[in-house]
This record gives sequence, structure tokens and C-alpha cells, in this order.
Amino acid sequence: SGFNEQSRDPVRIGLRCQDAGAKALCIHPRTRADMYSGKARWDEIRAVTAALEIPVIGNGDIRTGEDARRMREETGCAGIMIARGSHGDPWLFAQARAALDGDPIPGDPGVQERFEICLEHARNAIAFERNPDRAIIDFRKHLGWYTKGLPDGRQLRTELFQASKLEDVERMIEGYMAGRRVEAPA
Repeated sequence: SGFNEQSRDPVRIGLRCQDAGAKALCIHPRTRADMYSGKARWDEIRAVTAALEIPVIGNGDIRTGEDARRMREETGCAGIMIARGSHGDPWLFAQARAALDGDPIPGDPGVQERFEICLEHARNAIAFERNPDRAIIDFRKHLGWYTKGLPDGRQLRTELFQASKLEDVERMIEGYMAGRRVEAPA
């Protein structure tokens, strides 16, 4: 939307992109200065959508399937891009798809399935990284998101953030699921 409030002009920016040959435009209606604070201004998505001839993809504050449906309805955008809302919540994409299609929105997975998804995500991250030891360290932030809101999740996160190998993560999750206190590797 602009670098800061003084330069905020998403319609002008969008028109310049379109005039330069863009075939579509994704807009996140916050300024660079806003960073992650405040609320995404969906009215700016609506204004850009109305002003441009190319498809506009809306982004910002999509945390539920219902948010995706509401964004499309309120802005008229051609597509929805989900970002931060999916951290630790990859099932959000299926929930958004259902909401956009007018289908019943599936619920969140249970703890067991959540951890299965988490571990699959970790294995994929390791498979795509040249340095597996570095991959699990980088993946720790995702472990925090996957455990957010779980009973005793804070204790589990504290331990998981010290993991340096996938086997450590698997052992800690297994212990958590079995109701045992988990401890970081020595």
C-alpha cells in the first residue's frame, strides 16, 4: 500500500503496475512501516480491484476459512493469498477452499493429527535443505506455531526449541502424547 502513511496510495501503485504490464496484482494493505501491526485495510483491496482491469489477489488477516470468504465478498478480489495465518495451521487452506466454495468448513485436526502434519512438514523441510542439522534449527519456529494453544504447550515449546535433530522432536512429541514430561536432549 506504500512505504508509510504519507506515501500510502495503493490505487496509484496498482495502476502503475498494470500500466507496466502486470497480468495480476497481489495487494497486502499495510505499509512497510506498519509491518505486522494494525489491521489489513480490506477497503484498499476493494478500491484497487475496482480501479484495475487485471485480477487482484487480496492478502492480509486471513486466519479462518470464513475470513477468506468474507474478504472475497467484501472486496470483490479475484483470489485470496494466505500467509501468516497458515503458520502452524496448514489446514487453513482446506477450510478457506470450503468456505469459498460454499461447502461446510472442516474443523481443526485433533492433537495427534496436528503432530502428524507437523512431523511431515519437518521431514519435508529437512529433505529440501542441503544441511539437515540447519533445517531442524530453522524449523523450530514452526514447532512453536504447531504447539500454540495446546495444554502444557508452553513447556513443550521450551523443550522443542532446544531440539537439534528430528529424532529429538519425534521423541518429545511422543512423550507429550503419552502424557510424559518431555525434556530437551542433554
